[in-house]
Amino acid sequence: MKRSEKTQWLVCSCFCLIHSASCISAPAFEGRINAVMTRGGQTETLLYTVGTNFLRVEATATNWPNPVDLLDRNSGALTLLFPHNRSFVQLKPGAENSSAMPPGFPQMPGGLPPGVGPQSRPPGGPAMPNSLPPGIGPTNLSGMPAMPGRPPMPMMPAGLPPGVGPQAQSPNAPGAPAMPAPPNLPAAGRIPSMPAMPMMPPMMENVELQATGEKTNLLGFACEKFEIRQRGETMEIWATDQLLPFQDYVRSQPHRFGPRMIEGQWAGLLTAKKLFPLRASLHFDNGSERFRFEVTSVTPQKLSKEDLKLFQPPDGYFEIQPLPF
Repeated sequence: MKRSEKTQWLVCSCFCLIHSASCISAPAFEGRINAVMTRGGQTETLLYTVGTNFLRVEATATNWPNPVDLLDRNSGALTLLFPHNRSFVQLKPGAENSSAMPPGFPQMPGGLPPGVGPQSRPPGGPAMPNSLPPGIGPTNLSGMPAMPGRPPMPMMPAGLPPGVGPQAQSPNAPGAPAMPAPPNLPAAGRIPSMPAMPMMPPMMENVELQATGEKTNLLGFACEKFEIRQRGETMEIWATDQLLPFQDYVRSQPHRFGPRMIEGQWAGLLTAKKLFPLRASLHFDNGSERFRFEVTSVTPQKLSKEDLKLFQPPDGYFEIQPLPF
């Protein structure tokens, strides 16, 4: 083999080795992540303990009975620990909020039962009559016949017998007291109207995670900027794919029904894209911020066998049943 051919072969071999090494996926992150979340003027610190198959999320403050979240990363099942009463509840994955009716509620019928209210014309059936049969319901009074078998009702006299009830007085009758004038009533146009009922807030529609194309480096991780826009609000998120799919801190069993605010959807959007946020800010278009999430430190660490107990309910805890919805 000539020297030039040998050199070319070595260059090609090195290139193949480098390309193969770059194709090998990086090992999954394992360790601890510290973050700070601010909402409504209140700030709390969160600790993420990340294992190979499990995740633990907890608030580090001890002045309140905060729950602890245990996530099975393979199945998505979430367990909430309540240390203040030594209980836990296991939630099935996929308990997303929805505005649909809860399961088991009957659907509204498409029409009324036969004989009740106006009926719709069945396919191929006869047309509904334009008027009711004689003697049934209100009809044209001028042409309505008298009810059979009953004499017509006598006309009431113009006045009551003397001494019975209020008597009509002649304006020229001697000694007749004058009729009192009726009280002044407000004109029909001046009658105060009932205040209009306040309009219910609209249901929050689903939002989308949009990439802006901006990139930077935070805490040594390559991040990309994403935005969520909805009804005068914007959420800016710097997220990375070098950690793990994001899991929001859950304080109580989430409801599957009802309106979904923007801060209740952003975590699921990041999880679907297997991104973890290092910084997120939700603010109004005027610049006022009302929610913030920021990672303060990331510590890769191999967990010990003793640490694996952190992902299971401790001994002595009793299980409670989840809410029906």
